[in-house]
Amino acid sequence: MIELPFEPAPAVARPTLIDFGFTLRPVLGGADERVNRAGSRFMVELSFPPMDIRLSRVFVSRLLQAQSEGLRVKFPLLETQGAPGSPVVDGVGQAGTTLAVRNLTPNYVYREGWWLSVESSSGQHYLHNIRAAGRATAAGEAEIPIWPELRAPFADGDSVHLARPMIEGLPLGNERSWEIPVHKLIALEVPIREVE
Repeated sequence: MIELPFEPAPAVARPTLIDFGFTLRPVLGGADERVNRAGSRFMVELSFPPMDIRLSRVFVSRLLQAQSEGLRVKFPLLETQGAPGSPVVDGVGQAGTTLAVRNLTPNYVYREGWWLSVESSSGQHYLHNIRAAGRATAAGEAEIPIWPELRAPFADGDSVHLARPMIEGLPLGNERSWEIPVHKLIALEVPIREVE
């Protein structure tokens, strides 16, 4: 999995929900019915500011490699998400839209709309949004409501990233291109879609 440098940060990020559910609309009248299906995930389109040759060559090189190896980037946050400690998954066999976590900073407060990624034992990150605010216990434990539902069977002790959540997947499309303008400041864009 290829990682982009953390600097410069994206100038623009456009997150998108990829929803596998659908709405049944009866042709003869009646109420619409929502059918939820597991597997919803995220995509983010990142636009980076113009970079000089020194920075842009590293970005270009890594984006070319990511085409076949996949890409992991820091998910852009609107605000800092505090000092969560070193949270990990608390227990095996978790499913649904609640994630049990331990090793949080005692009494750590998390907010609705914040983001986290869970890193599986294989090193893959899964991005989730926090559905409601809450507080960790004095022992640093919490049951965090998330969306979408968990998509993998995480092991006890798998890392939970709140301070710096990551999104990983494959760059969309079968080609990468960029412009080299006269002033040699190169601006790059990449869409990344979670694969699981």
